[in-house]
Amino acid sequence: MKKLIYSFLALFALASCSYESNVPGPQGPVGPPGPGLSYRIIDATAFEQDWLPFNQPGDADFQYYVEFDAPELDQFTYNNGVVIGYQLVDNITYTLPNTVNFNGYTREYSMYYGLGFVGFVIKETDLQTEAPFGTNFFKVYIINANAKKGIAEDMSQSDLESYLRALEANGQAREITLSKK
Repeated sequence: MKKLIYSFLALFALASCSYESNVPGPQGPVGPPGPGLSYRIIDATAFEQDWLPFNQPGDADFQYYVEFDAPELDQFTYNNGVVIGYQLVDNITYTLPNTVNFNGYTREYSMYYGLGFVGFVIKETDLQTEAPFGTNFFKVYIINANAKKGIAEDMSQSDLESYLRALEANGQAREITLSKK
C-alpha cells in the first residue's frame, strides 16, 4: 500500500513539473505607477521635418506644431496631475511658453496636451512663422496627484524646480522617450 501511495505521489509530482506550466504567458498591459513615483520626465525630440503647418501664412492663427504619443497622460493624470513643459536650447532650459524677441517680431514656443498625447507649437507675431531649423529638444514633467500636494498655487519657478529636483534625488522619477504620433 505504501508503494502505491509513494508511486502515486511521485507520478503527481512529476506531472506537476511539466514543461507547459513553465512557459510564460503574453506580456500584460503596463500598470499605473507605484506609490514611490511622484512624477515622470518625458523627453521629446522634434526634427525639422516633423513640424506641420496649421492654417496659412498671414492668418492670425498661423503656426507650426508637432505632436507625440504620451500614454502616461491617462484620464487620472489629466484630471488630477500637473503637466509642465520645458524647451532645451544650447544647454539652457526654458519653461514653456518660451518667448524669444527678434528685430521687430516675437517667436513663442508653447505646449498643449490631452489624453495620450503632448504637442508643441511655434508661432510668430509677424504671422509669417517658419518651421524651426534643426532639432528641437523638449522635456515634459508629469506630476501625479500625490506629488501635487507639495506644490503651492503661488510657488515660484525656482521653488518648483527645487521641489522637482528633490523628488528626483529621492529616486521618485523615471525618464521616458516619446515617439512621434
